[in-house]
Amino acid sequence: MLLNGKTILITGANGGLGRAMAKRAWESGARLLLADIDAAAAQAAVDCLPAPEMAKAYHGDLANEAAVAGMMQEILSDAETLDGVVNNAATLDLNDTNPIDTPLDSWHNTLRVNLTGAFLIYKHALSKMVAQGSGSLVTMSSVVAHSASANPQIAYTASKGALEAMTREIAMTYARDNIRANCIAPGPILTDRTAHYFDTDEKWQSRRQHIPMGRLGRADEIAALACFLLSDDAGWQTGGVYRADGGISASYVVDDRDGAPKP
Repeated sequence: MLLNGKTILITGANGGLGRAMAKRAWESGARLLLADIDAAAAQAAVDCLPAPEMAKAYHGDLANEAAVAGMMQEILSDAETLDGVVNNAATLDLNDTNPIDTPLDSWHNTLRVNLTGAFLIYKHALSKMVAQGSGSLVTMSSVVAHSASANPQIAYTASKGALEAMTREIAMTYARDNIRANCIAPGPILTDRTAHYFDTDEKWQSRRQHIPMGRLGRADEIAALACFLLSDDAGWQTGGVYRADGGISASYVVDDRDGAPKP
């Protein structure tokens, strides 16, 4: 029960990673505040839990400053304490490719959601945490912040690198307030939203050859790491980036002799 009695906010809660983190946090004893872009998505995340009464749904578009402010005002008025935040919400624009071809609108929208949205969540959450004298922030980055992809996503990559820099700054600013801030940088994770990247053998083998462990990550593996970082057991961890990518960012040449299938 790593998170017993703690109140945890998770954004992007209805995605594959969001649901996995919510379930793991619930199993660890947390009270959950689950946020997504609209009311239906947020409620769907709550309804997936074994005990929906232990969670409450909130909604707000992270690309809209007023919507984020309104959502956070509601959350902070409802929550007696805010012990942890997982900034998991993100967008990946299909038009986001290389610097020449990516439309400026795609660039702006990606940074507005992925980076500015996270900033706005923390802007409001940190006031509560400073007042109570404790808190843990977990920001979802990506392997692309460390290892460039052969399939470019310039705005997404830039947003994830910036999130890591922002998180380090927050960690140093609030270290003496007993507030910790860390990042998780996942590699490719198999969820409903990513399945189309791996749904043929050709697609899978083109990606598998770059993964030293030869398999995709699981959402529950990322959820376990997030819950540890949210917990008091990680009380000495702040300003860190925890890579959970099957060895991708550590590799030079991958030994790809076997043809193991995807999980």
